[in-house]
Amino acid sequence: MRGLLLALGLIIGHAASSASAEPLTITSSSLSRFALLTNATSFGPFKWRGGIELASGNKKFGGLSGLIMSDECTALRAVSDAGRWLTAKVTYSGDAPTGLSKASIVPILDDKGKPPPSKRWGDAEAVAEGPNGKTIVGFETRTRVGAYDLAGKGMTARFQKLNPPKDIVRGRMNGELESLGYFKSGPLKGNYIAVAETNLDAQGNTKAWVWNGRRSIAFSIRQLETYNITDIALLPNDDILVLQRSYSASTFPGMAISRFPASAIRQGKTVQPDTLLEARMPFYAIDNMEGIAVCERGGELRVNILSDNNFNTGRQRTLLLQFAYTP
Repeated sequence: MRGLLLALGLIIGHAASSASAEPLTITSSSLSRFALLTNATSFGPFKWRGGIELASGNKKFGGLSGLIMSDECTALRAVSDAGRWLTAKVTYSGDAPTGLSKASIVPILDDKGKPPPSKRWGDAEAVAEGPNGKTIVGFETRTRVGAYDLAGKGMTARFQKLNPPKDIVRGRMNGELESLGYFKSGPLKGNYIAVAETNLDAQGNTKAWVWNGRRSIAFSIRQLETYNITDIALLPNDDILVLQRSYSASTFPGMAISRFPASAIRQGKTVQPDTLLEARMPFYAIDNMEGIAVCERGGELRVNILSDNNFNTGRQRTLLLQFAYTP
């Protein structure tokens, strides 16, 4: 009897601590154009490869704030600001993405193997590939940065605390931490990078940090007009792509992509990115763009941009846009 109870306890304990992936049905509608008033397919260094609008009857779907794309741009991994992982396979017709298959959703676990107790604790805003095959995630509101051994433990991987600079937590509530990255090569190899959303310096520029556990560099990124930074992506040469979003009462929602070299990062300095693309509704197929990721497909570097619908189904959309990028 004791053995039976012990076995049952182990089964129940495993079920309570593990994260079971929930299959997710996602419907996809193709976006034939990025520029809605013209047939243009080239936008500076970007060439339109296609886009999809995503929807699901599952109320857990939405709020996607960070993105990783890999395996010839077919493997999608995203985080939700409700504390969930979304994984899926991206399908294609020729060069264009057409939809998602094999999608699943699962809670992001804490260091005890439990799902977040509330949205304040589950507010994942950034995700990136980290060292040793691990995935790093940044949370705002209850601001922290952690690593997850998804490669080794799958979705049962637990939060492993990283120690970013303390100034990261001192921003405005719900704007402390928005973007993450990890340098796998170059002079900053082995360093993490984090960028705030509304944690600004005295000149109104966005605060950012590079650190590796032994030293840290605090710098700023110059603001573009009414835009806030919502994500970053590291290019193969370690330059940084910056995704920016504009929402205000006096203008239509906008999206911008900028770029700056890692060599511009210096203690106490302000980086001036080069703006590569700026687009606004209703002239372009955009929404609340929050995630950016790069991948290679057919020898072509592609930039993927994902929107956060804030769970406002019917008023905001979840879009995945894809461009070929020629530096």
